Amino acid sequence: MKTKLNAIFAALLLCLATGCDNPYEEFSLVQEITPEELRGGYSFDFPMDSGFVYNTAVVCRFDSDYWVKETADITFDVIAPNFETFSETVTFPVVSNVRQKNSLGDGANVLFKRRGSYLDNQWGWRRNIGCDTLPGRWRVIISCKNETDLDRIKAIGFTYKGRRK
Repeated sequence: MKTKLNAIFAALLLCLATGCDNPYEEFSLVQEITPEELRGGYSFDFPMDSGFVYNTAVVCRFDSDYWVKETADITFDVIAPNFETFSETVTFPVVSNVRQKNSLGDGANVLFKRRGSYLDNQWGWRRNIGCDTLPGRWRVIISCKNETDLDRIKAIGFTYKGRRK
């Protein structure tokens, strides 16, 4: 049953996040993660070409038995093709119903779905990213340091979608 739910979750988010035949979009999902692995970070490739702009998003599956806070603190470490690094921690709202989503306003870029004791959230991270000066393979490492979030996050994913300028 758990495998079937995971397959449904992956297919749903894949349909929401990407197309199948576009080399400028991809969705990657890591399931059944451990707190130790998430603390260390999961690495995702992000190949960017000049002449394109990209939108990115992050996906988390939460175990709702650990429902003790209404946000998730996610850290992004980005490594450019020239090995320069950037880091930021973003606090995302954990949304479990339409009322919560609506209270965030029209600009909120959040998708959510509840499946049994799991709650899936997808948040827009960066929009309209261009890389004309430094195209190539970028690396995004997603981690978490908050102990509560480490216990309740059960899957993590990253998606990007590029379009011509």
